[in-house]
Amino acid sequence: MTDAHHHAATDPLAHPEVQQASAAAYISAYVLTVGLLGVGLFMTERHLVTPHSLIPVIAAFAIFLLVAQSLLFLGLDVSHSNIWKTVSLMLTVPLFILSIGLTVWMFHSLDHLVMSPEMPGMSLQPGTLQ
Repeated sequence: MTDAHHHAATDPLAHPEVQQASAAAYISAYVLTVGLLGVGLFMTERHLVTPHSLIPVIAAFAIFLLVAQSLLFLGLDVSHSNIWKTVSLMLTVPLFILSIGLTVWMFHSLDHLVMSPEMPGMSLQPGTLQ
């Protein structure tokens, strides 16, 4: 093994995971994250959409943001150097969906037990809690 080859093999900056990192991707992912979270917060605070359509809109923002962060922050792709990142994501996504789905199911099934319809100020109409 030559000295140049040995140095490249032990140099941490020579790894493909480090070489794919880019400041432009990190900055654009950060700006996209803050922007989409800000839009979701603004839509929620200002009651721009009905409460029943707010959940799908926020869910669409979250899915788009998850895909953008996976590509820009994590640099996921199907290349050989990123295979373990992709495998870990594929193992995490079903657990994430299962945990979110079970949480939504739990709150939906407990809603009628804890939220009485005659409670004052607990309407879905905007402005009634003020």
